[in-house]
Amino acid sequence: MSGAFLYPLCATGLVILLIAFNYIRRLNTDIFLRKIYLLTIFSLLAAIVFNFAAALFNGRPGRPVHVLLFIFNSIYFIAQNLTYYAAILFVDYIANRNSARTKKLGCIVLAVTGINIIIIILNLFSGFYFIITPDNRYADGSLYLVRFYLGYVAILIIIADLLVSSKFITQTYMYQIVLFAVLVGGGAALDMIFAGGSLIWAFFTAGMLQGYFYIIRSDSTQDAVTGIGNRASFNEYVNQIIRMPEKQSLLMCLVDINGLKKINDSMGVEGGDRALVDMADILKKCSRQSDFIARIGEDEFIIVIKAKFEIERLITRMLRTIEARNQKGENPCPLSISYGFDKFTTKTDQSIDEFLTHLNGLVYQHKSDQRREAGA
Repeated sequence: MSGAFLYPLCATGLVILLIAFNYIRRLNTDIFLRKIYLLTIFSLLAAIVFNFAAALFNGRPGRPVHVLLFIFNSIYFIAQNLTYYAAILFVDYIANRNSARTKKLGCIVLAVTGINIIIIILNLFSGFYFIITPDNRYADGSLYLVRFYLGYVAILIIIADLLVSSKFITQTYMYQIVLFAVLVGGGAALDMIFAGGSLIWAFFTAGMLQGYFYIIRSDSTQDAVTGIGNRASFNEYVNQIIRMPEKQSLLMCLVDINGLKKINDSMGVEGGDRALVDMADILKKCSRQSDFIARIGEDEFIIVIKAKFEIERLITRMLRTIEARNQKGENPCPLSISYGFDKFTTKTDQSIDEFLTHLNGLVYQHKSDQRREAGA
């Protein structure tokens, strides 16, 4: 087999190994995201390894080689299909940060992978998927396009998922996600156009590298529990606004979950995390795409809105949503919040830290008012 084919496979395989090695050493990342990304990485690595092995033995004489070529190509097609669909899970989770949703999608991935495995097993007896000729060379079967169709279904699912999720993703992250999807889709397209080519895995490797860059950025700017921005992302956002030459005005609302420590004490850390995730979900549903939300403290969230929008409407939507969820009894512990909001203007003597201290004072005042009303 020509080195022009095998050398690129070796190179992409080494890149994938390096990515996997570095990622495994990162212990401070989202556990669920970690599982999905490693599934995609190792299925891609398996596809590259067995693609390499099948190409290396293709055309070599001997009955053992004949059997090995069946095994190598079978595992290659299974791993290839799993790579496409694991990429779906990766894109869906980074787009929505909803593990329950991605797990449901994972059931579809398991079903399609199962169908593909059944096809591979049946192919051993019928040869409709692929065959190994008497001179030990791979040849497509009469229904070889099935594997391409299965791959393109994955691309269509990724595109549909991005369209559905677009309103919940910031422009910066949408660009990164779309780039990843394009690279994955490019790999699938090349697989069909250049059957037996090696550019497929170069594109997929580029996509996984792009995904790795996304994860590194997410680890530093996203809250691990809720999936929204963290204090670092808030500081980055505000600093960008402050650096603008013109004076800017922003409405900021600081939201505090009442009694989070009690929830943790009575229901454990998982109960507290559930409250934080629910609060983040409420903020995402009640805010606009142009708004900025982040968790900046243990039980504190911040919403940043351009001054032309009315923050009172957002707060009203937020309170109604919390009340509706509490009435449904979806959570073991009802949610309750305190909040304070005001306008922050750049190019003044007040720093962002001083402004946050001011908002904390408003939140404390709101808490005190709630206690008085409850005791009245």
